[in-house]
Amino acid sequence: MLLGVGVAAGVLSGMFGVGGGIIIVPSLIAVYAYTGFDSPYLVHIAIATSLFTIIFTSLSSSHKHFGHGNVEWKAALIIGLSSAITVYLFSKIAILMPGDTLKKIFSIILAIVAVKMLFDKKIDPALKDDSRTEVYSKWICFGIGILSGAIAAFSGLGGGVFVIPLMHYLMKVPFKKAVGTSSAAILITAIAGVFSYYLNTPAGLISIPYSFGMVDTISALPVIAASIPLARLGVYINRRTHHYLLTKMFALFILIVSVKLIFF
Repeated sequence: MLLGVGVAAGVLSGMFGVGGGIIIVPSLIAVYAYTGFDSPYLVHIAIATSLFTIIFTSLSSSHKHFGHGNVEWKAALIIGLSSAITVYLFSKIAILMPGDTLKKIFSIILAIVAVKMLFDKKIDPALKDDSRTEVYSKWICFGIGILSGAIAAFSGLGGGVFVIPLMHYLMKVPFKKAVGTSSAAILITAIAGVFSYYLNTPAGLISIPYSFGMVDTISALPVIAASIPLARLGVYINRRTHHYLLTKMFALFILIVSVKLIFF
């Protein structure tokens, strides 16, 4: 089951620059329910474990995107480092919140983004040119990073579901370049998130064998093993798919996931 999750997460990471948390978190929750694992911190464990796997998946996808010239490192560093600050601060709040509340926040956030992207009008013609030079605002990148860090702490996403649309709409960055840059920024966000959940591990947490704070490393390993090579396949699909179709596929997928989490 976890290998299958890794396959899906890897492809999604490469295609959409989302890190894979969009599928890892709900899938881990389902796997825990199936295996009978129970804890008041079950959702928190899924989030921390998701962030851990995202480190490796985003490293693989960002390396491949960089090879195609779709990573703007300056923007990625600003977004990643600013998100690292908020992911640390907000993870403290997230651990104090009930798991069901976190799941609802996660679902509603995804639904809002999905509806916006799915029903948006045709993309600005200027955004079709992946080779043009962008002018990045440091302050907009900083704001995007602050928001994506908060999202990562509360939902286990690397923040790509917000980084990509905000770069796309606010700075007019072509979708494929936004995906590549998001992959690189997510790497920094995920590392900060894992250490934050480790440092804020509650004293009453049920011990998991070979765990790293709230990270369930045993469950993470098969996800990582499958996602690393499949992330590179996802980048290949991204390169071969029209940007407009990619945005709609991205929106439809996260809408399905959010609705499932809200009602099931």
